[in-house]
Amino acid sequence: MTLTAALALLVGGAATRSEPARAADAAPSAVSLPGTFDTALGCSGTWQPACPQAEMTLASDGRWKATLDLPAGSWSYKVAVDNAWTENYGAGGAPGGANIDLTVPTGGEQVAFVYDPDTHVVTDDSAMPVVTATGDWQTAVGCGATWSATCATTTMTDPNGTGVYTWSTTAIPAGSWNTKVTLGQSWATNYGAGGAAGGANIGFVVPAAGDTTTFSYNASTHLLTVVSNAGAAAPLDTLGALYGPTATTFRLWSPDSSNVTVSVGGNSYTLSPTTLPGYSSVYQAVVTGNLLDQDYQFRVGGVAVPDPYAQMVVPGTTSGVVVDTAAVTPTDGGWDPRPALVDRTNAVVYELSVHNYTIDPSSGVDPAKRGRFLGLVENGTTYDGVSTGIDHLKQLGVTAVQIMPSFDFGSTVPNWGYDPVDYNVPEEQYSQFTAPEDRIREFKDMVNAFHRNGIRVIMDVVYNHTYTKSVFGNITGTYYTATDLSGTGDSIDDGNPMVSRMIQDSLEHWVRDYDVDGFRFDLAGVHYYEDVYSWADYLQTTYADRDLMMYGEPWNGGASDPNEPQKVRYGTMPALSPVHFGAFNGVYRDAIRGGTNDDVMAFMGGNGNPSAIAFGMTGSPTDADSTATVSNLWTPAFAVNPEQTMNYVSIHDNLNLYDKITYSGATGGATGTAGAIDRLAVGTILTSQGVPVIAEGDEFLRSKVVNGDYTTAMNSYDAPDAVNAIHWGDMITNAGIVSYYRDAIALRKATASLRLTTWSAVKNQMTTQVDGSVVTAEISSNPAAPTTYDTVVVVNPTGAAYNAALPAGSWTKVLDADGATSASGTSCDPRAVTVFTRN
Repeated sequence: MTLTAALALLVGGAATRSEPARAADAAPSAVSLPGTFDTALGCSGTWQPACPQAEMTLASDGRWKATLDLPAGSWSYKVAVDNAWTENYGAGGAPGGANIDLTVPTGGEQVAFVYDPDTHVVTDDSAMPVVTATGDWQTAVGCGATWSATCATTTMTDPNGTGVYTWSTTAIPAGSWNTKVTLGQSWATNYGAGGAAGGANIGFVVPAAGDTTTFSYNASTHLLTVVSNAGAAAPLDTLGALYGPTATTFRLWSPDSSNVTVSVGGNSYTLSPTTLPGYSSVYQAVVTGNLLDQDYQFRVGGVAVPDPYAQMVVPGTTSGVVVDTAAVTPTDGGWDPRPALVDRTNAVVYELSVHNYTIDPSSGVDPAKRGRFLGLVENGTTYDGVSTGIDHLKQLGVTAVQIMPSFDFGSTVPNWGYDPVDYNVPEEQYSQFTAPEDRIREFKDMVNAFHRNGIRVIMDVVYNHTYTKSVFGNITGTYYTATDLSGTGDSIDDGNPMVSRMIQDSLEHWVRDYDVDGFRFDLAGVHYYEDVYSWADYLQTTYADRDLMMYGEPWNGGASDPNEPQKVRYGTMPALSPVHFGAFNGVYRDAIRGGTNDDVMAFMGGNGNPSAIAFGMTGSPTDADSTATVSNLWTPAFAVNPEQTMNYVSIHDNLNLYDKITYSGATGGATGTAGAIDRLAVGTILTSQGVPVIAEGDEFLRSKVVNGDYTTAMNSYDAPDAVNAIHWGDMITNAGIVSYYRDAIALRKATASLRLTTWSAVKNQMTTQVDGSVVTAEISSNPAAPTTYDTVVVVNPTGAAYNAALPAGSWTKVLDADGATSASGTSCDPRAVTVFTRN
């Protein structure tokens, strides 16, 4: 597929021309910045695409970058690819688009440019006022005064073009300090605690002299965060092994036995009862000496037991390893800025398995990294010239990855890992390393790399059960429920306050020490919704700058639960809206696709209930804007805010999307009926209110059916790589499907009306109609003009074209069965989602 790029109308009125562009998936050999400033750089003339002084450099994150010294004045520029005008991009990344203007103030300045080859958008930092970190510490780093908005030393920069400005130093002495951020080298615009304009000072602590302190300012939310010592200053004051250079404190919850010991360094120590706020029945021993990286073993009643709080373990044993996770520095030297997330409905989530995503050689990942944490973030990988791995995710446009279980589990790969053993330890089978600190750093480096590439990290967590009851059972049986609720025989009882606290502490461990951005809870229906509220409230309050995403499955493993009204269900979701906790919308999933493993398609196959689709497209809102629980625990009307509904048609469980389609009898591959149904299904969730979730490989018709074996594909949790591994050649075979997913995601990200954020917006600014089997949604993005609709979505599951009745005005068709378009008319393709936007 080629793009047609027109030469921009340059200064002086040069004529335009168009030529075929480079193939869309081919990497450019050069990128330059032709503009009116070229002569100031030493070029022979203005608008010179082949001038060496205006060339950009390809960075390790896949973006092209340049920093140019520009004199004062008003300038215009564009991006040219391969030193020619054949392919060029202007404002907004448009091919042959408008010139981009910038103004350089008196005295001139260095202007940083960043070009993203996936979106073709180029940004510069000239439009952003100078961002300065200020505070009572500035003289320590060389400024002439404290609280100086004009000190160039503490100017913050955004070299990656992410909208997050940072500055780091090792010169701030140990102690407690205060800071704020100023814009434009003036106190006229400043932000403090909570991102408030003119807000309170932000306090922070530098633990020791020489520690790296990093300031990060998010231009969208105005939040300024400070991290010193490249992470948390000390281990969380919880249970487990709390390392210190001169002594390690060992703590274990043991409500049934006072006979508790720990063996370390060849000696055994008796733990004694201790008082710890927020905990009960805790036993403690403080062992002197530097015990870093030494094995330790708890025993209760003489029986070896694991440490439920272990931060590192000896694989395959009940022995922990003394480590200081908080002190392990990422290879970058500190945490890179996390991608901004202004509203959670802006997210597009992509579920993947650490192992399955890169284990096949077609991934192009280095053999040592295949199926490992760092394999997920290796840039520059390709198959037959087409980007794979993380570069593919960037091109696809997803904003977050939902990583299937990656903490220590009991089974051996290939296995999805839904059988946890150690909740706070990265899974060793996904690691290249054996040394404890290297394994910790590897996970941190993975998170950092995702962040550098504009992608957030959501962990799939399994706090509802363990691998077997022997994991915690020899400590105390009260870890587990009397009635199995998970379907595994060993469901966890968070109704016990100490078990609930253990889960909260584990969540904080991953947020605080590994910098993750949220959690997907497996079988969240096993948990009490009040406990989930407590965990989420604590995290959202303590780490308010993170904009954490938290959601889960509102069902259990199929068991009858005597405490069901108190558990996470659709009916209890309203009570969780204040803490931004959402649910997988299985009702909407089934309305779109039909049963998870049967051979009957619902709406996407031209059957089913179109009224259920119309309701799902509105974000499944509650009847009233209220946080009160609903007596019908399985009500489909559960979301107080659209961010609470996680919309999906395929996930790791059961038949994936394409296998469901073919199992139900559709044929024709990517260009036939089966491909059309696939696009219809995912197009529906990408144009619905809520948060879309896409399963790995669905964007190129991944199939787990080998030799006609649909039975294994229905439950492939422990199937071999021949079944579960991602085969990247499918991306080339089914390139048209990939293109559609990209286009639909890009449209969602560019269209505010598809990402409404409140109950009232859905109720007031959106209306739906059902005409036979066809569903139409009319949406306004403007609360001041709620019935002046700017977007119309038509979902047509039938085999015939449909003529849409659009509101009065001028409209353009921007999405059809094949993807992005720009067309007039009101005809909607069969088996397709069609989107119109007001001109």
